[in-house]
Formats: sequence, C-alpha cells, structure tokens
Amino acid sequence: MNHFENHDVMHLSASTINLFIEQPARCLMKIAGKLDGGVGASAWRGTAVDKTITRWMQNPDLKLDDLTSEAQRLFDLESKQSKNEQPEAKLKKERGDLEAFIKSAKEYYTELSEPYESAQGKVTVMLPDIPVPIIGYYDLRLGEKVRDMKTGNAVSKLSFAHARQGSIYGHALKRVPVIDYISKKGVTSFEIQNVNYHIHQFTIAAKALERILSYSNDIIECCQLVYPDLDHWKWSDNEREIAKTLWSMEATND
Repeated sequence: MNHFENHDVMHLSASTINLFIEQPARCLMKIAGKLDGGVGASAWRGTAVDKTITRWMQNPDLKLDDLTSEAQRLFDLESKQSKNEQPEAKLKKERGDLEAFIKSAKEYYTELSEPYESAQGKVTVMLPDIPVPIIGYYDLRLGEKVRDMKTGNAVSKLSFAHARQGSIYGHALKRVPVIDYISKKGVTSFEIQNVNYHIHQFTIAAKALERILSYSNDIIECCQLVYPDLDHWKWSDNEREIAKTLWSMEATND
C-alpha cells in the first residue's frame, strides 16, 4: 500500500492537485474529511451553463429561451439542495446572468463548426511515479479537440491551474486540449500546446503531496506540516473553526 492509499486517497484529480498547490492546508483538510464540501452560486452558474450547453450540443434545435429555462431549473436545484447559504443578491445576479453566458457559448460553438463527438466523459490515466490513477471528466470533445468550459469574467491568458487540468484530458485522450473561457460578452479560447510540461508540473506537485502524506499515517499529524491561510475567500466560517482546532490556533501561554 502506498502513501496515498494509507490515507484512503485511491485516485487523484486535477482539482485535488490544484487545491494542494493553491491551498495546501485545505487540500489536507479535504483528505481528512474536514471540509464542508459546499460550493457557491458562481459554481452553480458554471454547472448550469456546462450542462445546458451539452444538452444543446446533443439537441441543436433547442432555442435560447429553452436553454435558459433549463439552466435556471438546474441552478435552482443546486441552490435548493445545497447547505451552503448564499446572499439573496448573489443568487439573483448569478441566476440572471445565465442567459448571457449561454448566448455567448451558443454563438461561439455555432461559428466554430467543429463536429460534436461526446460530452461529460470520464478519463483515467496512470502517470509515471504516481502510484494511484488520475481521474477527470472533460466537458466536450469536438472534432480533434477536447474542451473544458469555464464561465466567469473575460480573461486575457490561460491559468496554470486550468492548463494542468486540460493537459490531463489531452494526455489521456491523445487530443489537443482547449480551455474555453465563457463570459457574458463572448468566449476566449486557449489551445494548450505544451501538454508534457504541464503533466510534469502535475507530477511534481503530486509527489510533493505524497511526501507530506508519508510523514504519518495520521492525517492530522500531516496537517501540521503546513499552515492554513484563513484569510482566503474559499474558507467557510465552519471550516475556519475546524482549522483553528486542528492547528491549535487558539492556544496561548496564559
């Protein structure tokens, strides 16, 4: 049994490794089962747009109004099922923006004219020096490319985190990976050329995580090798309180 499996980590994903790079303490808390697991309205908006565009790819006769209604239904369902309460203004804004995001994506993919092959597919790949499989789920396979959709504000460059994620899909499927940044005003796409480089960076980070997990079979002891940045916006109030206990942050010499 390897150090990942000792901590019940039976596979890795791009999201886990990206979390480790950005917030090591949160990653270890995730492995320890101490995170809320909840996401917010922005994530619900992204999921609704992804699923709706996928449905349109499979049923190209669907109109914008139909797609918007479906996205709103999916958004409302995510909101209803979530334990992560969101401000009413945030919910209203994200829900209200759905039509603009869908319109941007629909127009872009129509002009792209790349034949639809599949969507929401699972990939599993073994990388050298990493003893557990890497599992991921791509958004779209169009023509000779595998695409991942990201919704949000317009961007001017590809992030390293998204490049690592897309490279996993490209490496697994032997396709050219592309990240499509969908904003309310249009879509900016980045084709990932240096897949091997990003796979190498993924491997370096995964091995670093493995070394931390090798410190002890007790994940709480492994947590002590890093320190949480509780100012980061991703921490919920409940997670902050758990972290304070795990790292004995309230202890004093009094």
